[in-house]
Amino acid sequence: MSRSLLFAGALALFAGGCVTSAETERRAQHHDTRARQAAAYEDYDRAAMEKHEADRLHAKAAEERAEEAATGAVPAPPPPPPEYIPPPPPPAP
Repeated sequence: MSRSLLFAGALALFAGGCVTSAETERRAQHHDTRARQAAAYEDYDRAAMEKHEADRLHAKAAEERAEEAATGAVPAPPPPPPEYIPPPPPPAP
């Protein structure tokens, strides 16, 4: 039982290992936010660590974007939402 759970976990990590540049950029923005919050509380060591991690992830996202553009593996954006069509007016009495 535990082997099958371990195998399922490893398979999930392998399948989920392909992160797009958008996801990496989102994580970088999250670290930017955490750095600003830490600086607001005057925790400058934590702010510097978070900023360093954000800069690293921004650079990694840029590399991933370049690689995605070169290989043509850029994911297509989601389709736009359907237009809102108002309901017809009620019939006149």
